Amino acid sequence: MNMKIDPIQAADVQKTAGTMRSGGYRLVVITCTPADEGYYITYSFEKEADLRHYRITAAEGMTIPSIGSSYGGAFVYENEIHDLYGFTFEGMSLDFGGTFIKTSVPYPFKKKEQPAPTVTVVKEDKE
Repeated sequence: MNMKIDPIQAADVQKTAGTMRSGGYRLVVITCTPADEGYYITYSFEKEADLRHYRITAAEGMTIPSIGSSYGGAFVYENEIHDLYGFTFEGMSLDFGGTFIKTSVPYPFKKKEQPAPTVTVVKEDKE
């Protein structure tokens, strides 16, 4: 099993997907994971037990080209990543406009700035 993940640029996502499609690969999954320098969006393809993985590093709020022109079913993953992380996929074959996954808060998996911890000193009364 191939566990190698090839890094690519967001601008190359559509070209890579087109190459995979013309090579007879099926889209297995698109995932999004928080990373130190933003997020990893990983595209996994398979043909006859040959797995290929391609990853982009995406900054917060980045617009990513959709691969819907090569894989129509990609709209499921792209809408899910939009609704959970807040990324926009340009040119989606079917865009639910933020209503694909209903959540109680917008973009629940988006990194949030944590406030700096505060220290409270409690003085004891000495009588």
